[in-house]
Amino acid sequence: MRNLINLASIGLLAVTLTACGKPKTTETANPSDGTVKSAAGDPKDGTNPAAATVEAKGDFEKAVKTYLSAKSDGKISGDECEKASGEFSRVYKAHGVQMAIAQFNAGVVWEECGQPDKAEPIYSGLITAAPKFDLPYNNLGVIYWKKGQDSKALDMFKRGVEANKLSARAARNNVAGLMRNQYITGTDINVFNEAEKSIQGVLALDSSNQAAYENLTRLYYDRGHLKDKSYLVLADLVATQGVRVLKAEAKESSDIYNIKGLLLLEKDNQVDALKTFKEAVRVEPTHIEANLNIGFISIRFRDYATAESAFQTALKSPAQQKNIEVWLALGVAQRGLKKYKDAEESYIKASKLNASDPRPWFNLGVLYQDHLSTQDGVEMKKGEELINIAMKHYGKFKETAGSNAAYKTRALESDDRIATIKQTLEFNIISAKLEKQAAEMAILAKKQEEEERKRLLDLEKQAMESEDSAPPAAAPPAAAPAK
Repeated sequence: MRNLINLASIGLLAVTLTACGKPKTTETANPSDGTVKSAAGDPKDGTNPAAATVEAKGDFEKAVKTYLSAKSDGKISGDECEKASGEFSRVYKAHGVQMAIAQFNAGVVWEECGQPDKAEPIYSGLITAAPKFDLPYNNLGVIYWKKGQDSKALDMFKRGVEANKLSARAARNNVAGLMRNQYITGTDINVFNEAEKSIQGVLALDSSNQAAYENLTRLYYDRGHLKDKSYLVLADLVATQGVRVLKAEAKESSDIYNIKGLLLLEKDNQVDALKTFKEAVRVEPTHIEANLNIGFISIRFRDYATAESAFQTALKSPAQQKNIEVWLALGVAQRGLKKYKDAEESYIKASKLNASDPRPWFNLGVLYQDHLSTQDGVEMKKGEELINIAMKHYGKFKETAGSNAAYKTRALESDDRIATIKQTLEFNIISAKLEKQAAEMAILAKKQEEEERKRLLDLEKQAMESEDSAPPAAAPPAAAPAK
């Protein structure tokens, strides 16, 4: 869960984007709405751009219009990125730190254009020029987090909170997100307490903060799932409260729906869990975790079409493309749909992700033995080729699994399957011999039948010829006359 600050306006300093791996858009304010609100802070340190000069505000609005014009077709790319970012930077250079928000937006534009490397020095420069301006700390921390530099990211988020304790909500949420990640790897209660405190700090400032409800629900779920079941009750209470609060503002959270689904799974209620995960996907079709959960449950229900669709959506995430579990599950779904070629490709991708994982090979064996070799129209010779390939896959599975106790049952099943294949091949050999003998006997019987028929025909012919060559029979004597 990463909270990124989107393009900021004078009227509304920041728009929070919540993300698991990448930003997801939430409700935003129009940066060119012209609203100027009074706020605490000093325009000299960049914390209150609403108090900047009229000229500075006017130039800022012109830069915003340039950005909106570039994005009129729904996206911004290529030369538009440089132009829009450059306009914001010119406002900053012309009016100084009172327009730190303009320079911040210059960095945001580059991030939106997929070039965080150009945004990074902009944020770093702002931290030096306007140390009390919290927004660049947060976005720079997100850049570090995405690079896997968690310690640097956490430092940035904490500095952002210190820079503006009354407004740094995204940074507080990100502190909680990183601490939550640390907690689930070590279940350190001190880490948990720090994460909880950070989220509660956000809610104290903003009682309807969506990201805070999402983070707190997830934090309580993690503790309940990993260690203390009573926290599952707390997670459910926070989730329910979050849904209610957000509904009052005409908002919904895919993350909260996803966690409510996980809570239902804790009760082994897969049917309602699936419905809840689908609610998460309704709100956010590309929600990675919800799609994964839908996929795995759908496989259990043999709804392979739904599972395949959900896994393919999840695999649009670069992180999930490296997840062997997803490729294995996708292969099972495709196998169930009789998309055997696709299933094989999925298993092969899984095998390449982790050469020490034997499961792809077992699944390939099952694919060849139980499905490819048993298709309609597969002749014996072709079938033998396919089950021989299956036997090699089982052998590879056993070789890779070695003495790993986790695969003991599968190893025994592989032995049984190999034995079955060998018996099938032996039976086919015997069957082929018997079929050959039967064919030879049929030929012999036919030959004997033809010979017997010919013999009988010859005898008949001879008989007819003998009858034709015999002398005519004598006439019978005349009868005596009557007296």
